[in-house]
Amino acid sequence: MIRHECSSKGDPDMVKQLGIVAGLAVSRMLADASYAGDREEQADSLGGTGVTLYEISERVTFDPDPSSAGVIRRNATSPLQGFAEVGTPLCPSELLISGPRMKSCTVIATGADSVSTVTGMGPVSGTFDVVINAPGNSSVHVPDLPVISGTFSGNVDLSLAVLYHVPLGCIEGNFTITQMADPATGMLGSLPQPVVLPFTGTFRMPFAIDTHARRARSDRQRAAFYLADDLETLSLVRPTELSVGFPTVRLEVTFGSTASICQISGRR
Repeated sequence: MIRHECSSKGDPDMVKQLGIVAGLAVSRMLADASYAGDREEQADSLGGTGVTLYEISERVTFDPDPSSAGVIRRNATSPLQGFAEVGTPLCPSELLISGPRMKSCTVIATGADSVSTVTGMGPVSGTFDVVINAPGNSSVHVPDLPVISGTFSGNVDLSLAVLYHVPLGCIEGNFTITQMADPATGMLGSLPQPVVLPFTGTFRMPFAIDTHARRARSDRQRAAFYLADDLETLSLVRPTELSVGFPTVRLEVTFGSTASICQISGRR
């Protein structure tokens, strides 16, 4: 698998200030709440990139393209959940002040895209939150209290999947952090200047194969796999990558400008 180096973009002072404020806010709130969302074992779910998200579910419709006669668009919405590595913009290292054993931060999001069935490309947008376990929750409760919030937008390229049936896709765009938790109250407040973070990402769509290495229909009892960037290596979908027994689409996000698998495949 091709590994991408993470590099934060945007105003360095703003990113640093963001980390300090986040650290103070979380430190204050953790006095009464355990950080259940960031246990050590959750680092195993990271795909070796800045942020790894999973499509928990998805709603899809196929609708006529109002701007192109005869073209059908695949319109989808999906809730996502996953983890950001410590030291990345969505999980500032300053958070270690309040959680020294923490290896990741929990991220939730809701996204929507509209992809042409002719080109496999289209726009994507949504909202996201970095969340911790709210006061009063049990230690095993899903993290639900936002300390960083914002939006994301960009474009998806699913041409490999739509046109060639290769279970990979790409995304490129910006995360924009617009709100932070107030250190004194824990309540979200707007930043005086949003922090814009360019990113690229790779979608890995799960699939099943039979004993002859041919594509097979999954009955939730059969093992599922992700395809690596070399278009040959298979990675087993782990139990932590299932949603109520269903293998999930995995999105690996890297901050900064890097070549996507779609661009690399296009050069071959």
